[in-house]
Amino acid sequence: MADSNSTKPLVAIGVPVYNGGPYLKECLDSILSQTYENWECVIIDNQSKDDTNSIAQEFADRDKRFKLIVNEDFVDQTTNWNISYEKSSKEAKYFKIVCADDWLFPAFIEKMIPILEADPSVGFCSSYRIDGQRVRCDGLDYFDGNYFDGKKILVRQLQNTLDITGSINTLLYRNETLKKLNYYPEIFQPNTYHIDTILAYDILAISNLGFVYDILSYTRRHNETYTNLISNRFRTGYYLKEMELEKFYHLDPSLKKLYKKIRLDYAYFLFKNKIKNNKGCINWHKKYLKKKITASEYLSAILSRNYISRQFKKLS
Repeated sequence: MADSNSTKPLVAIGVPVYNGGPYLKECLDSILSQTYENWECVIIDNQSKDDTNSIAQEFADRDKRFKLIVNEDFVDQTTNWNISYEKSSKEAKYFKIVCADDWLFPAFIEKMIPILEADPSVGFCSSYRIDGQRVRCDGLDYFDGNYFDGKKILVRQLQNTLDITGSINTLLYRNETLKKLNYYPEIFQPNTYHIDTILAYDILAISNLGFVYDILSYTRRHNETYTNLISNRFRTGYYLKEMELEKFYHLDPSLKKLYKKIRLDYAYFLFKNKIKNNKGCINWHKKYLKKKITASEYLSAILSRNYISRQFKKLS
């Protein structure tokens, strides 16, 4: 590494991977191509059965900034993501995860570091991203600048008027902010789902946001992704929104009303799946839903959200 980089802050990158052979080389190439050079990358191979290990080892042999660690036993996704943070350098000022089937544009780190360095109140930096074939995280006004109040952004996210947290691949975190989380030294909470969004919201609640108005990352969409396999199948967004609104509705009066609405929407969704005897969906939500739907909520949801009630509302 060039001597000129010794004064630049170290960025730790975690790549947790299981059977990532088809896309891992493209992912690691994108890290190697970063124009910002003071980074390290720890690849956590979660007992892969394909050529993941050999691909990762090739990069570790090629550049000393890559480090390969193979888990002794297979672990769940949340644990593997936490391992990638645990094994990263304690000297790193910033941290990010790159999913093995995603990649970064070459200027990702270089364009985010100045934003983070200029304002210590910024907990993470985001940017535009390509999500499949669409550009997302585009809801902010360029003329408002690069810095935003974290709580105000969080309220807008919960109101569904903004989405700048993107995927885990979109963000670069400040380590000092991660250390303020009440579940640190883990940064992804076990026994939860949508762990990256939960982390982003918790950081917004205690810090501010930095934003770069450039496309800096790519999120792959394919049938094998965890999102497509679970989230779309079981409509897990109900669980996420209910949990996060309950946690943060004190931030704005509109959120308490929205929380009551999502509870009824959630109740009606579960009711319909019980009628369909969709046991897989019901069991998933039973596992993760922290505050059970009450009998009165079920009744209110059925009375207000059935077909006849909805048609009557349209006429009135």
